[in-house]
Amino acid sequence: MILLIKQIDKMASNSFFARQILAGIPFVLFLVTGAVGWTQTATDTISREEKLSDPVYMSWVASEPVGRCVSCHVMGPTDAEIDSGRSGDLTSFSRRSEMMHWLQKDKHTIARRRVEPFAAEQSEDELLKLYERLDAQIEKAIEGYKRRGETIDRSQVGLESIPEEWIGQSNLLSRRICDKLWGSGSVTTEAGYAKFRDHCLTCHGGYHAGASGFDLADLDNAQLGIDCLYCHQQGENDQWVAPHQVPEKWRLKPPQEKADSGLRNLVDTSNQARLCMDCHVGNRSKNMFVSHEMYAAGHPPIPSIELQQFCAEMPQHWQTPRQLYESLADYPQRNDYFNINYPGLLDSANAGEVFWNTRKMLIGALVARQQMLDLYIQSESAQDWADYSLYDCAACHHELRSNSLRQQRGYVGAPGRPRQYEWPDALLTIAYLFSGKETLAESRGLESKLDQLFSEQPFGDPHRIAANATELHDHISTAIDAVEQKPVDARIALAVLRGLATTPKSKLVTYDAARQVVWAMQTIATELELDGKPLDPELHDRIRQLGNPETTGISSSLPSGRKQFIYPDRLETDLHLRAQYDPSRLVAQLKSLRTDLAQAAK
Repeated sequence: MILLIKQIDKMASNSFFARQILAGIPFVLFLVTGAVGWTQTATDTISREEKLSDPVYMSWVASEPVGRCVSCHVMGPTDAEIDSGRSGDLTSFSRRSEMMHWLQKDKHTIARRRVEPFAAEQSEDELLKLYERLDAQIEKAIEGYKRRGETIDRSQVGLESIPEEWIGQSNLLSRRICDKLWGSGSVTTEAGYAKFRDHCLTCHGGYHAGASGFDLADLDNAQLGIDCLYCHQQGENDQWVAPHQVPEKWRLKPPQEKADSGLRNLVDTSNQARLCMDCHVGNRSKNMFVSHEMYAAGHPPIPSIELQQFCAEMPQHWQTPRQLYESLADYPQRNDYFNINYPGLLDSANAGEVFWNTRKMLIGALVARQQMLDLYIQSESAQDWADYSLYDCAACHHELRSNSLRQQRGYVGAPGRPRQYEWPDALLTIAYLFSGKETLAESRGLESKLDQLFSEQPFGDPHRIAANATELHDHISTAIDAVEQKPVDARIALAVLRGLATTPKSKLVTYDAARQVVWAMQTIATELELDGKPLDPELHDRIRQLGNPETTGISSSLPSGRKQFIYPDRLETDLHLRAQYDPSRLVAQLKSLRTDLAQAAK
């Protein structure tokens, strides 16, 4: 950042735009007047001037197709208008605050911009481009507001500091990684940038083969990250767009009918999980895979993922089913909507009483395991097999000491051979058990067989592992179907919480596996509180403290929102915690909690 400030000082000597910023004469940043001109309400906590001063926000509202989404979802009714009943029944499905959460806080909105491989000497040029782009919008903004009979106080609008979301340390890291992988400076050529696009922008930018706007020549006008349609639309099929604007007809259509017209069915929790885990676990068929070579070049470790915690910290820009159920209290077809979208689940339960977040945690655990199995299946060919990143990093990258925890625990087969990641297994037993006792027994048999296959020879036989992984994958699909049909209530949630507290030390040896258990327990404790059946405050606080490094050596916090950066600060802290992790502290805390949780269930 010091480097960037020095560059801004240098720019002041030869740039009209920079001189205006440094002199305190701010820009009016505006392109689409309708997207920022609504009346301020209690739920719109960000002022119009702040929106106009946010280059990320302004870039998205001016882009297609996000601009079309904004025109309805931001200009739609406020929470207050919905609560008052003035806006009609079905508008309760979508609130202005949800779109604003995505536009202003979601890290995915700048996932590409944050990793564009800029060298330090490019910082000046990139900032100049930003200022010039915003300056070009001034006349459009002034003209737009004049037509509306409004004026803007220029003294309250503009860039007061360098926007770190636009260019920062993560861009420099990305450039160093690209230089190491493909040669110094190669990413500044069309061919070199194409490699960056194919290997990195599949996750960071939503790129897929043949997509436009992802070549080096497009960089100055490229979208900043993951847009609305990447998650909500299937491919290029946009037949859903027009009919979904007639909500009284659209809302009660079956999910498959909506999907046939191109809208991705994200009401289905397993579909939502697969979409997230394509990037957060990997999908080689879509070229979403961080190889060991990429890690060695400097790519930060991909952390384990507990679906509910990650969604909450995006931050979440949609209502949970429970919140939606409450929003639709006066909607006469509320039960029809839930029965259509969750067939079978609510035959014996009220949607307002289901523990949806705990349910998401269980389904997410099963899908995460499936996604790891997919990586083995997709890697079956000799060319793709045995990349070190397919195996547990901590199996090699851990403390070197005599009589270590791994030695005490013992090994499946020959010691020292690459083994599977342990973190997906941390929540599997409880998820398998919830799907049915028979499922648990059959799954454990297949899991044990897969462990043996990995230990029979170094890296395992790819064909035998792929065959076993396929069988287990299909079995987990059956388990997911079963879990999606079973409502989770307060009693079950508390039982799952107690079960997690009994997790044996042998499953908590790795930092990522232990953190999965902590995240899951915190998800349940939080939902018990939301349901009006909170744990004893002291007990809840102890569960919260499981994610406090001073208590267990584990941090359960995630870098939420655009203003928190993974690199370098979060990464250095995370690596330090991993290096120092000892499961004994967590095991002691869980042992203490078991008795008290048993008492709470009585």
